[in-house]
Amino acid sequence: MGALVLLSGFTDKDNINLKRKMREMFLEKKYTLSYIPSITDRTLKHFEKTKIKLSEYGNFNFNYFDIDDFCDIDKIEKIFQSEIIYLSGGNTYYFLNNLRKRYLITRIRKYIDNGGYIIGLCAGAIMMAKDISSAQFYSTDIVGLSNLSSLALVDFDFMPHWNLNNYYLEDLKKYSNNTGNTVYTCNDGDGIIVMDNELHFYGDINMIKEGKIGQV
Repeated sequence: MGALVLLSGFTDKDNINLKRKMREMFLEKKYTLSYIPSITDRTLKHFEKTKIKLSEYGNFNFNYFDIDDFCDIDKIEKIFQSEIIYLSGGNTYYFLNNLRKRYLITRIRKYIDNGGYIIGLCAGAIMMAKDISSAQFYSTDIVGLSNLSSLALVDFDFMPHWNLNNYYLEDLKKYSNNTGNTVYTCNDGDGIIVMDNELHFYGDINMIKEGKIGQV
């Protein structure tokens, strides 16, 4: 199995230990990274900004793959020939729906099993859980999904932008108690890396479990 990197959001002062670890992972050579946006980025504005930020974390050759309005089915195969897949931020429900429409859920799971790497930011990180139920606390279901099952790459839920969304604490306590799910909260600039079945925390990460919160 490869590795998973779950990020909340980029800042001007991202966690130095997170940067150091990712540089250890992605600086030794030129890595091919397939960027998948949650929604068509017609001006490529977000893509270009992300390229600049990710270049601080590793040595990447970037390829953009639209799986929304301008999806080129013939090019999708190239996504899985790259060493890293990047799942962008955006509306989690819309993004998951796009992955389903392009039949990418199972393929991404196999990609990880075969040693691939995935970097997910915000919505891209939330979708690594077994489902996207936790997205209800900051995102709107604009596509009317009846099935929230997702990539199932990790056994916890991820709550990004905690520095902006911590007023959801009591709701998340109830959510964790009712569902039995463990939720990790993450501030912008911080992150979680899953490697060799171990969790590595970078920054001020909290764990919400069985209705209680504690720092990891």
